[in-house]
Amino acid sequence: MNRNRYRELLSPDAVSKMPHPEPGKALLKEKIVPEEEALQEIAEIVLNAKKPVIFTPARFLLWTWEEGAPEKAKVVRKLAKAIGAEILPIFDVRPDYPQMRTAVEINPYHGDLVIGHNKYDVALFIAVDCPYADVALKIIKDGTDIYTIALCGKLGHVDATLTLCKAGLEKIEELIEVINRTNEERKKKRSEK
Repeated sequence: MNRNRYRELLSPDAVSKMPHPEPGKALLKEKIVPEEEALQEIAEIVLNAKKPVIFTPARFLLWTWEEGAPEKAKVVRKLAKAIGAEILPIFDVRPDYPQMRTAVEINPYHGDLVIGHNKYDVALFIAVDCPYADVALKIIKDGTDIYTIALCGKLGHVDATLTLCKAGLEKIEELIEVINRTNEERKKKRSEK
């Protein structure tokens, strides 16, 4: 076996070659766009979704030991309610196998596996730890046609269909407002017909 070919197999190229968006911009289908355009696109996509899902860290949904956890959990739940999405918590650490202590440990959800075995059409990754999100999004992009949205507090995720960087609570609240406004406009148009 050729040694150079072996090295290629060990470290494949990234699925996307795009740069991360800068603050105030977003990456939408491998194109840099203004953040406002991206927020409107998210609203349209999630309101048209048949079965959306939100992946977010368990540490602020299930426990309150992280600073600001209750506020973060409320915003994520508010977003889920606005779009009719399931929320699946992502855990930061895997249990010790094969001797998992079921009284204190939970087998974590793996976004790519959950998506592969369910009929989700839109997946939002909100504040998921970057290394985990990067790997999961690469697998999802390479193996499915699911629309992925990454709302990241750091640089964003180039393998998501749409990603925002520096997306804190204020940005998610702004997104909820855009979703609610878009939904009201749709209802108004339907009632006028």
